[in-house]
Amino acid sequence: MTGLSEREFNPLKVLHHIDRLRALADGEDVAPVTVEIDPVAYCNHACGWCVDPVHEPVQMTPEMYECLISELSGFDVNGFRVEGVVFKGGGEPTLHPQFGAMLERAAAAGFAIGVVTNGSRLMDWADVLAAHAAYVRVSIDGPTAESHERVHRSNDFAAILAGTQQLVENRRRTRSPVVGLSFAMDIQTVELGEEAIRLGERLGVDYILLRPPFFEEVGRVPTMTVAEARHVRSRLQEVAARYEGPIEVQIGNWVGDAESSGRRDARVARSLPIEHRTGRCLASPLLAVITAAGVVYGCCNLRALGGWSFGRLNYAAGQNLAALWRGEQRREILERMHRTECIAHCTHPLSRYNEMIEVLKDRERPHSQFV
Repeated sequence: MTGLSEREFNPLKVLHHIDRLRALADGEDVAPVTVEIDPVAYCNHACGWCVDPVHEPVQMTPEMYECLISELSGFDVNGFRVEGVVFKGGGEPTLHPQFGAMLERAAAAGFAIGVVTNGSRLMDWADVLAAHAAYVRVSIDGPTAESHERVHRSNDFAAILAGTQQLVENRRRTRSPVVGLSFAMDIQTVELGEEAIRLGERLGVDYILLRPPFFEEVGRVPTMTVAEARHVRSRLQEVAARYEGPIEVQIGNWVGDAESSGRRDARVARSLPIEHRTGRCLASPLLAVITAAGVVYGCCNLRALGGWSFGRLNYAAGQNLAALWRGEQRREILERMHRTECIAHCTHPLSRYNEMIEVLKDRERPHSQFV
């Protein structure tokens, strides 16, 4: 297998972690496969539907980052270790003055590295990203200067394109980092789907991602109705189906809870995310989120929501990740997550993993003798 769909983006890659899924099915705890780290809590853009709307002038200190990356490199829960680090969220990660050094340190610790960015500082960090990142996703959202400015309320579209192109050139025809453009498109921009594909082709990226915006995870009031969101998703799927060019065109498979609820008819029950059907979410330990201030969450959908954190790191006081992971506060929050008390904020990113865990929990193994 050689293509992105068969390798990097293949959802069955979770089979490499089947031992963790089986452990979760057995009620055991595991270390996260991936840890998301927010270098800063501020941003130079002001997106109308930002999934991290609580911005403040906070950046992770070099001292905390060094303690954290050192701990992560040896973090072990029942024999399971952390494998990847993603720099994203909370704000724009590339604004941290030591962003390049942070990547280099994570790479030296042996972690695979992902970066999600608005692209405004790609030109500054193109060399270090090309050298150390496994993937870079640019959340550009608008394929034209006008559409980008409407969403991001910034005037740096040309700089983003130049930085993206520089990053693609810097990787010197190697497979890594995989570079993509992400477009959250609403009812006003949905007809620009083909323009988004053309922009991706022009910049030479590996893929583009088209999806409706999210609102639920931060309690934001939607600017589209459920019907409009479904229309947007349908139109984007049509655009992707028509495309026969050289780059990968993906349609976001995350569905906001507003789209998921209200469809209880038995004829469509199977199409509901499994968390709705079982009332359980057992896959959340596969991921951890750590903010610039050191607050730890168990899901990217819960970042910045009060009452959902596992606690705050304080290495000087002996409050490290291991203490929080095994602490009473995490146990209580995890039980609430397992009961899907947070489902109103969910975009169901773990549905496929939860489905596998539910199968592994079934001790009767019905019809497992047939393939």
